[in-house]
Amino acid sequence: MVAVGCPRCRGVVGLHEGRPFVTATGGVELWHRECWDRRDVPRVVAAQPIAIIAPRPSALSGRSLGIAISALALTAAGFAHGTDLSASPTSLANIEIETAEPVSIRDAVASNEIAPAPSMVRETSIAEWYPVPVHDGIRLDVAFTSLGGWIHPVTNSAELMPERSTRHFGATRVGVERSECGSGHCGVDLDGPRGRPLVAVAAGTVVRVERKELGSDGRSGRYVRLQHDDGTLTAYMHMDDVAADLQVGDYVRGGQYIGTLGATAVYSAAPHLHFSLEVPKHPGASGDGIETTYVDPAPFLVRAKIVTVPERRHAIKPAF
Repeated sequence: MVAVGCPRCRGVVGLHEGRPFVTATGGVELWHRECWDRRDVPRVVAAQPIAIIAPRPSALSGRSLGIAISALALTAAGFAHGTDLSASPTSLANIEIETAEPVSIRDAVASNEIAPAPSMVRETSIAEWYPVPVHDGIRLDVAFTSLGGWIHPVTNSAELMPERSTRHFGATRVGVERSECGSGHCGVDLDGPRGRPLVAVAAGTVVRVERKELGSDGRSGRYVRLQHDDGTLTAYMHMDDVAADLQVGDYVRGGQYIGTLGATAVYSAAPHLHFSLEVPKHPGASGDGIETTYVDPAPFLVRAKIVTVPERRHAIKPAF
């Protein structure tokens, strides 16, 4: 088990015992549970005692030794009586201080310094938490090249993947029967404020646009479905708005604006984007109605690039 350091208390946290948090830059922080619960509470750090190390007498001249002893005596008296020891021009007017510290003093002090212990913090790549799946000995992003180099669908997102497991692929959902979706959830629910711009994760063709508030099934809300150049499909559901000029057959680029995050057909949760990934069962098949298998998009989301501003180009219209 690898130990890492808690960002709040700097204490050691076991890799499988802490509470992970994925940052926007793709790093993973591992917190103590109690530290995470108190992350917004200012941490009070106890004052450390001040150690005064006097140089070795043999290294001082007689004049410098007298000054050093006097300074130590004044400092000790100040601490004992709570005196403000900040120097004033009048109190130091008659004290002569050598401007150049003797080399022998520097060497003596340096010999007493304690080297800091090596850090136990290990930066864990988020990719280690979500390895790319392998099918028939081939990585999925090799079999389907559009899965490499995604643009994160939520612009300016604070995290690559949601913290709560109930938002992950395979979480419990009543009424969904897809064997590849675990307990029912066939996508990832990505957090964000209502109205946040959404973008296509990769270049592809629009195969479905749903502008009804509840969607045709009463659960998906407004959404867009894209088929990418290698046959994979991504869907963007519960959108507040779909880009006004977006139509079936249009070709969009990766990072291009397709609509806004919302809560259409969301009845008991905060606004979010339900994002899903499908791969075709029959390579070369195209269109909205092809046979597909749902795949957890997490390994590709955590490797995606977050953009702050979406590309606002018009989609390329099909030739009729």
